[in-house]
Amino acid sequence: MRNRAKAITRAIDRTGFQQDQANPFSGNSLVPMLIIGLALTFAGMIAAVALS
Repeated sequence: MRNRAKAITRAIDRTGFQQDQANPFSGNSLVPMLIIGLALTFAGMIAAVALS
């Protein structure tokens, strides 16, 4: 009985981990938001230099 419960727990944990890895934009991951923010900042700087 204990082995079966442990196996079920491991399967559930693996499923949750795989789902988190599949979509980096889900959850509270700040890395994608930081990348997008930096890209928009540099795009704004380039536009400002081009228009000046």
